[in-house]
Amino acid sequence: MSTSLISHIRLPMVKTLRITHVCFLSLFLLITFLFWQQGELFNHGYRTSQLSHLESVIARLESKSEYQMDNLRYLRRMFIETLNEPQFTPISQLASRASNKETLSPLHIQSLPIPDSVQPFKNKPKEEREKLTQREYQALRDIQDLFPLAGGSNRLSSSIYYMSRSGAFIASLSPDVNKLLIESANPLAMQGSFVLGSPLLNPRREPFWTRQNIADTGKTLINGSLPVDFDDRWIGLFGIAVTTETLRLFLSSALPDDTQSAYLLFDEQMNPLTRPVGSQNGYQLSEKQRQAILEKLTDEPRGTLRFGYAYATFGHVTGTGAILVSVQTIRQGLHEDFGRFSVLLVVMWLTVILILFGSHRMICRLIRNMGQLQQEMHRHALYDDLTGVLNRRGFFETTGRISPQYVDYSLIQLDLDHFKKVNDRFGHQVGDRVLIHATRCIQQAIRTQDIVGRIGGEEFCIYLPNTDLHAAIAVAQRVRKMLVNTPLRLEDESSLLVTASLGVASHEEAPQGSLEHIQSQADIRLYRAKEQGRNRVCWGGEAESQA
Repeated sequence: MSTSLISHIRLPMVKTLRITHVCFLSLFLLITFLFWQQGELFNHGYRTSQLSHLESVIARLESKSEYQMDNLRYLRRMFIETLNEPQFTPISQLASRASNKETLSPLHIQSLPIPDSVQPFKNKPKEEREKLTQREYQALRDIQDLFPLAGGSNRLSSSIYYMSRSGAFIASLSPDVNKLLIESANPLAMQGSFVLGSPLLNPRREPFWTRQNIADTGKTLINGSLPVDFDDRWIGLFGIAVTTETLRLFLSSALPDDTQSAYLLFDEQMNPLTRPVGSQNGYQLSEKQRQAILEKLTDEPRGTLRFGYAYATFGHVTGTGAILVSVQTIRQGLHEDFGRFSVLLVVMWLTVILILFGSHRMICRLIRNMGQLQQEMHRHALYDDLTGVLNRRGFFETTGRISPQYVDYSLIQLDLDHFKKVNDRFGHQVGDRVLIHATRCIQQAIRTQDIVGRIGGEEFCIYLPNTDLHAAIAVAQRVRKMLVNTPLRLEDESSLLVTASLGVASHEEAPQGSLEHIQSQADIRLYRAKEQGRNRVCWGGEAESQA
């Protein structure tokens, strides 16, 4: 019965612990959700920051590209004006040029295979074609000093060229550029490059960019071209030839000094045009990842994608057909503001969670300690410390709670015989041993469903549920005989006989009587047993005794 009572006491503590667990779990989820939301804001801010960095680089590239195209437009305008009004160089200027040969770059002119796109000029008279070609030669020589100005730098000024559609020649300040153009301009390829300059496909005569592979070298040549029309005829192209290495330097000059990303240029099919520029991280975009970027760009001009431990930010470079991709690993991102904020956020989350779990553990321990203290208090309040059975309060609270559940029950009131004499003769220590011994004998004699309590100094009461008077008398006799047949062995190896007087009362004798009334009847019969000689069981008006 004590186990069920302890379980009854523990129940509020278990509920309290469960509520505590639920509260802390809810708090953990709430805190994690709030930090996750903040992390999402940081992630959005990081992506926006990466897009902003990419936009600034693209803007610089577009500005540089547009600057070069504006210079080509200027050359075209000067070239056409010179064709209209040939400027013959005065003797004084020729003398000046002769005296400054070391500072002037010569114009290199080389012939090209005539492609199919030049067929319309074959129908013209030979003299007319030669005259136009001579005028082109003269005009180019007159404006060749503008080539360095149009290039903007020594490397790019030597890359500017003019490609004649009528005379099938190339003119530039660099023989290397001519060689690259000739190697990349086989008839079919040249025809393909010229197609984008035709009035049919380019009625607005806008500049365009093409990518050509140099035969047998594995290198790539990037051409920015501007069609040239004269007398309502398309006569050629002004262009700028950029190698991949020059393009890489071109891209590098557009990057901020403190960049933490690697930048790469791709063509419209996501074929690489340059090696990585900027902060190197060794990350290589796979074919599948490049296709994912290409698909993303079909829906929007800018975007970001995460590939494992790296973020890719990408966008179109307007007017060039190129795609700029910025790749930044998580490790590189930690060096930027949002990366540091993210680390701080994770540290804060871990700190809060550690504090939360520490508080949870401390509170749970406090609840358990309070529960144990409550159990101890309940035990001291309801149980006898010496014998371990219910005390008077615990006995009547327990039996009063369960009595309405039973139709019949009986009580046995028990008092140890001559207990005061034992205390006086042997001392209180032996008296305590007698009480413990008597309790053990009673517990061995009664049934498992019966309840025993110490309600006085040497007085015990036994509650027998679902038991009539005759069965209760039998239990009382077992208790009396157990005491008689089990003497207490003292320290000097002597034996002390312990006997008891017992009074039995049953609820069936007074069906309307309360538990206190039944206990009072059993107590009266107990004293009757003592009056009749002790070591007896008394019930009703009868008594049974045994020597």
